[in-house]
Amino acid sequence: MAGKRKRKGVGTSFCASVAMEKLHTGIAAVPAYQSGLAKLLRSIQEGLRTAPAHTGALVAEDLLHLGLLEALLFLLNSHCEDVLVESLEVIGALAFTSYQVNCKVVLNKDILKLLVGKMVAKHAEVNIAACNTALELAITEDGKTNLQESGVMEPLMSLLSWSAGVMNMRVGYVDKDGLFDSAIDDHSSLISSKDSDTGVCSSEHDDNYSSSDAESHDSEAVEELFLVTLDTVNMLNSSKAECLFEGVSEATLKATLLSLKRIWQNFKLDQYNFKIDISARCGVLAKLIVQLSSEGKIHISNKSYGDAIKKTLFKGMDREAELFFQEYWEHFPLLITRDEHTNEGDIFSLLQNHYCKASASDLLEDLLAQNVTCPAISADELNLSSILKEVEDQLGKPMVYDQDIRLVKSVPSTAFDCSTVAINSSDHGLRELHYFERSSSGTSYSEDHVYAKDCLMAFDAGYSVALRGMQFRSPVIAAIADALALTFGQASVGVNLYLTPCNSQGFALHYDDHCVLALQLSGLKKWKVYASHHKLPQLYCNRGTLDKDFVEGKIPMEFVLEMGDVLYIPRGFPHEAQALNSCQTDNKECSLQLRGNQCLLGGCAQARLPLKTSNVQSKGCILEGLKVSKCADGKNTGCTNTYSLHLTFAVEVELPFTWEGLVHIALHDWRHGDWEHCSNVLSQSTLPDLVEKVCTLLLHIAIRLIGCKHEAFRKACLVAAKPFDCNNYMAALPYHDIFTGREIQEGCQIISSVDSQSCLTPEVFFSSLIELVKKNAQFDDAYKSLQEEIRDHGEHFLGWMGWLRHLPGGMSSYKSTELLFVCTHVLQLGSQQEAILKLKQGFENLKRGFVQGAVFGSASRLFLNLLWQYQTLRQRFVNGMLALHLSS
Repeated sequence: MAGKRKRKGVGTSFCASVAMEKLHTGIAAVPAYQSGLAKLLRSIQEGLRTAPAHTGALVAEDLLHLGLLEALLFLLNSHCEDVLVESLEVIGALAFTSYQVNCKVVLNKDILKLLVGKMVAKHAEVNIAACNTALELAITEDGKTNLQESGVMEPLMSLLSWSAGVMNMRVGYVDKDGLFDSAIDDHSSLISSKDSDTGVCSSEHDDNYSSSDAESHDSEAVEELFLVTLDTVNMLNSSKAECLFEGVSEATLKATLLSLKRIWQNFKLDQYNFKIDISARCGVLAKLIVQLSSEGKIHISNKSYGDAIKKTLFKGMDREAELFFQEYWEHFPLLITRDEHTNEGDIFSLLQNHYCKASASDLLEDLLAQNVTCPAISADELNLSSILKEVEDQLGKPMVYDQDIRLVKSVPSTAFDCSTVAINSSDHGLRELHYFERSSSGTSYSEDHVYAKDCLMAFDAGYSVALRGMQFRSPVIAAIADALALTFGQASVGVNLYLTPCNSQGFALHYDDHCVLALQLSGLKKWKVYASHHKLPQLYCNRGTLDKDFVEGKIPMEFVLEMGDVLYIPRGFPHEAQALNSCQTDNKECSLQLRGNQCLLGGCAQARLPLKTSNVQSKGCILEGLKVSKCADGKNTGCTNTYSLHLTFAVEVELPFTWEGLVHIALHDWRHGDWEHCSNVLSQSTLPDLVEKVCTLLLHIAIRLIGCKHEAFRKACLVAAKPFDCNNYMAALPYHDIFTGREIQEGCQIISSVDSQSCLTPEVFFSSLIELVKKNAQFDDAYKSLQEEIRDHGEHFLGWMGWLRHLPGGMSSYKSTELLFVCTHVLQLGSQQEAILKLKQGFENLKRGFVQGAVFGSASRLFLNLLWQYQTLRQRFVNGMLALHLSS
């Protein structure tokens, strides 16, 4: 079986000197003694593998001392297949005896060069032996590194592509585009070049690899070659080196990806009839497909989808974009209606054919067929290899409840016995019931895989189907989400899909920590949105449930969304939505009547409610009630839709890309981020030398504390926003209505000198934030917070600062035990009043220097570079996940 070999038991009496004497005699008798050489090499290999671990290592050392590697260098140029196979087996057996022997073998560049050459020989058995040997050499980090440096990945990927291609042809795949033939030609060219490099005579080899005679190859050999090659690539994939495919040609990578995706598709559709068990390598295959796919780009023009965003959100006009960002962005909800005659090429028209199905069952079957789980990734991670290592156990698996999909409905609190059903409550009359929560303890079957039949049963019972991560499942949605991220200058946009039965409600009243753009794809849905409960909540904050009396005495804004409409809801605004039971004629008239009273952009009304108005009914934008006519018999007969379908595009404003994040970046830039030597600081420095580093840390904490209190810090920083091609758009973007009068009175001199209704440029706005740092950053608060962080989180204290390590000269060891030891040492000085005073004085001096020296231009350049890194990583991960979805 392909893979690393294990020792079989106690070995025989094997003598290294005798074996080497026979080997040299055999080499001298070549070519007449070819078969004898093969047998002798097999005995050496078996002697190494069957010996006990300690004995095997000693024997291997003796063999190396007696010149075994030199003999193998000669034998690897043999034209005899058996000799080549057995020579390779001996190298693998040597490498597997001990770490020391492994290192000696992999340091021999000539051995590795010949090994790489055998991977493209024209014999499957030689290929398999070479890959097995590489697999055993790769059990050490030195082995992985030296193999990669020897150029092993090019022939490995070529072999993987070829073997996968042969397997695909055997299940009826027709190579209409000649992609397989192209891969074979590339493989043949590689064979020819390697033959000339290594001195192997091509005329001695039979069975040229070609697509025309793929059936002539032994199926078991091809399947074994595929598995051992896949295992070898996976072993090398565990290397600490990040550039696994460095040096591999683009043509080889493309051919390999295409072949593996065909293998994956046939495997997922149960179209294989092979003796090998691919399911055992499901995660390995999925991970490799994700990696190869992540090397490319989304093959859709961002410009064309940027135009779709422009048409959808801003009616294609600069003025509408300015109005949106001035009056609504992070301020107030907005309904954006669709004009069927002028909105061709908008988001709705791009998605309409994909998701508008005749029935809910057809839609669910299409959505869930062959879908796989899309695991969440660390928000502050920029290394794709690290991300894939964290989630590799989940890659390629079926969807998981509560991670990928939820089945939920909201029902009156009195509709069921709370003692027997697990529920989530919004404490205002409706409670959420989850389909897979059946116990009073609230146990969620989160490890159960969810299939279409589960969702159909739940949907028929009135549950909404909420499908997460649509940007990982559809290339079109992925490109739209990417264009939206560029529009709002953020790292990424997540997309969820909601399918709700008529007269049903999914989630109860809640508010989000991200801005929402809800696009109605089918049916009608009535939304209720209340005035802001929490101004600009921070991402991943603990939101909890709304107060029991939150809705009492409050009149919500109500919006009815038809197909193609978009509703913008800023973060922090509580909302809920119900699918309407609609008939074509009645509801069209009803909808037109309602929409004339709503807040529209590009429509007949341009109204905006005051930001802090508690009773907004007087503005004429609110509907007190909604009466929707039903069919005469009260059923859905004759109705255009029996369900509501909408997408939500979640614009998550992550900490690095808020204005607070820009202030942190400015501090880091001003201090040059030199944290590299924190681990040695105690041994090389006295207390005064520690003060500046710890004070920098405390000032970051103080800025974070200010951000928790002041809304201005939590706003999205739009210095990278690209609504259109207007180069001067951001320079004129207003930031008024941000600061309260109290904040101005507290000492924001720059703001107080500017008319509150005039435009504040980003530079001026940044200066106002620095003024707030000067006024509100307090040593005592930061010092206390640091103590609490260390007490509660230990080694992982200040995890929210992890993203700063991605800046030039970043704090690479900020989570390390050494830095924790430094901070703990300083904090233990609480009884030493003089030391605390020095620390406080250092904090004030540092703050004063930062306030005077912070530079917007320099900080914004670092900001843009960091944003680009995040966007690139997220795009690569999206590309990889798309490759695993057959529907894409």
